[in-house]
Amino acid sequence: MTTANAANSAFKVYIENMPDALNTKKDVDEYCKQFWKDYKEKAKEAKAVKAEKPKRKKGVDKDGNPKEKRAPSVYNIFVKEKYAMIKDTNPEMDKTEIFAEIAKLWQIHKAEKAPVEEDKKVSEKKEDQDKKEEIVEVVEAPNKKPGRKAIAKKAKKTSPEEAQEEASD
Repeated sequence: MTTANAANSAFKVYIENMPDALNTKKDVDEYCKQFWKDYKEKAKEAKAVKAEKPKRKKGVDKDGNPKEKRAPSVYNIFVKEKYAMIKDTNPEMDKTEIFAEIAKLWQIHKAEKAPVEEDKKVSEKKEDQDKKEEIVEVVEAPNKKPGRKAIAKKAKKTSPEEAQEEASD
């Protein structure tokens, strides 16, 4: 509910509770003005209470202890190194151009690094399989009792002729 709607609904309730002694337009106007004056004061007080709450500082957890920063990723380290290098060689380039150049370099870097990582993964998988083959022992499955056979349900007659035959029985 927005504040305007809240104020309007509160005003309607205030008007419904208006005493019958107010006969003139002047009295009703003063009564309404008093509501809006009180309403604005309450809103200011609520705002002041909200402002008094201390805001949490960045880099600090709820208990006030400093947060530990996460280690930078490989990409972050790459950008930091390349940004300084490109900025030194081309000082006239703006940030967007520098980051576009870094993105191209990163794609090249990833393409070069990917085959090496795949080779490592393949060799690790082969080593794991070799270890598993050494550890695997042949174990026979225990004798199991035969399970319960499923009970076949009788199919109901669905053709109209058969339905008439059932009805005549």
